[in-house]
Amino acid sequence: MKKSILVFCLLLFAGSAIALPSFFGLRGLNRIVDAKPIGAGEFSLALFGNLGLSKDTRNAYIGGTHYDVEDTEYDGTGYFTIGIGLGEKVELGGRVTYVWNALKRADASTRIADAGDNETDDGFSEAGLSFKISANPGDAGLWIGVMPWADFSIYDGGDSPYVTNYDGNDGIWHHLQPMFEMRRAMIGYELGAGADLLISADLNPLVLHTNIGFHYYKQNFQFTDYRYGTSDSVEIDMTVEDPVFHAAVGLELPLKGITLFVESEWKHFMKRDFELGDNEDYDDIITISPGLRFPTSSGFAFDITGSFALDNFDPEWSDLGHGLYQAGRTPTNVDRSHFAPFPGGYPASMSFGVGLMYSSDLRVGPGTGIMSGTVTDALTGDALQATVAFPGSAIEPAVSDAETGFYSAELPEGSVGVTVNSPGYIGVGESVQVAGGVDFTRNYALQPEPGTVMGSVTDIETGLAIASATVAAPDAPVSDRTGTDGLYEFNVNEGTWTITASASGYLGATESVNILSGDLAVVDFQLQSVAFEPIYFIVNLYTIQPEYTAVLDDIAEDIIANGLVVQISGHADSDYTPEYNQTLSENRAMAVYDYLVDHGVSPSSLSTIGYGEDRPAVPNTSAANKALNRRVEFVVHTTAI
Repeated sequence: MKKSILVFCLLLFAGSAIALPSFFGLRGLNRIVDAKPIGAGEFSLALFGNLGLSKDTRNAYIGGTHYDVEDTEYDGTGYFTIGIGLGEKVELGGRVTYVWNALKRADASTRIADAGDNETDDGFSEAGLSFKISANPGDAGLWIGVMPWADFSIYDGGDSPYVTNYDGNDGIWHHLQPMFEMRRAMIGYELGAGADLLISADLNPLVLHTNIGFHYYKQNFQFTDYRYGTSDSVEIDMTVEDPVFHAAVGLELPLKGITLFVESEWKHFMKRDFELGDNEDYDDIITISPGLRFPTSSGFAFDITGSFALDNFDPEWSDLGHGLYQAGRTPTNVDRSHFAPFPGGYPASMSFGVGLMYSSDLRVGPGTGIMSGTVTDALTGDALQATVAFPGSAIEPAVSDAETGFYSAELPEGSVGVTVNSPGYIGVGESVQVAGGVDFTRNYALQPEPGTVMGSVTDIETGLAIASATVAAPDAPVSDRTGTDGLYEFNVNEGTWTITASASGYLGATESVNILSGDLAVVDFQLQSVAFEPIYFIVNLYTIQPEYTAVLDDIAEDIIANGLVVQISGHADSDYTPEYNQTLSENRAMAVYDYLVDHGVSPSSLSTIGYGEDRPAVPNTSAANKALNRRVEFVVHTTAI
């Protein structure tokens, strides 16, 4: 027995602050439910308290005279909630609600002496259940869920489920009559139910939550309405049903030791668009609620919140048709339903709230293992601050220390997906097998996210794109060849790189670029075309004629000065046999090669080829044409890199 008690205590107090609950008992802020589930085997307990304060002007009827008075209304709400993870993507929540409603009368004439200062009522109002099923569609930071819920009346208060005037004719309602002109005259409602679509996105560092859904409420009213100054009265027994469109948005900013958050909630009562011909109706509730959350490593957390109603409350719109009856009309139940108090009441002008929460894990012993390690830069070995996340599960991401790179996370037994990401680095992912009760190490070295170099290669004179140009970062080494559009693109790591561009028939070009991880650098090249005129030979000879020595001297100078790589191609006319002409063309190419090398050109910059009679410049139909075919041509093949 003692051992069982000890295990229970360890379960209760040895956990970590995994996830904290909302008013529904499900993981979330206060009014907002997080689409991400609490996690399999995890649970939460919470006690929320909220005190509201409002000052509203009413018309008081005292001793046969009407007065405008400003009464002060207080309302207190308490939620006790519990939540438990039924699986990695399924969560169940429950809550019990306790309310306290009070009106402090303003002093007018003999009002306080006749009716007293205050009217109050309190009690447990509803018990509720909520259910959440979630999905993580491929992105560790995005969760989508559906939350059906239902509340049931468990009213346990005073003599009436309404705040009632027990003292006398205080000017709101008659003696022993409900004071429906309050913001929250009701202890609770008979039935509430609905379903919300939940979306939560981790925008790093902000987390965005959205809840959108359809709600339904049912209230029952039983009372006697009296007409002032007469003996007229009417028994009221009516049910009011309200379909409600609900939308809420929450933002949270987790910081070290504290989470800042703000929530905004809108309820549109779809059957309350009735108006009295003055273009005014009463069918919306809008609240804005900022807050602070103080989590601890022991699993406890403390909330401090405020709330403000974007106020359009008018007591006459919350009197269940009492004003119509006083005016001599006989309102139907449908008429009165337009003036029914909102289920749950209209929010206070301002309120202050606190919350005490605890979150832990029912799993102990061999069911979990500690995964730890370091995250570093793969190139430098420096420590990185990175997010180690577990997509597809409700496990909270771990953040590695910026100075040491160390991280640690408690994982459930079984196969767990892991992703590691840091800004400016290529993320990695894997699946790890966790053995119950066994701690293990995983170190991650992230490659810096490369930068991108892209641009165009064009002819400097015509502006036209140059196809098949080679653009390279030789030290990387990476390169790309341009297409017909003259464009190129490749990736390099962070640093300063020399970029070269070369193309056949063009002088090469070089640029230096400094690029950071993930950056884009645009480097455009405009190349200058270069071409050499052919030289010609006497029939059946490969001797260089004197008139071409000056031409070859100039070509040698250009090759040396610009680092050109040149192909020397020899040709012959159609006289003699093809075999003879092939050899003759090769000899002519070699004669030029030898001349250029003798005049200082590096042999590595030159190549030769003979085409024989296969590539005539003009048809071999005359002696003049044949003279044009006995030639050597120069093809600037590329530039040296």
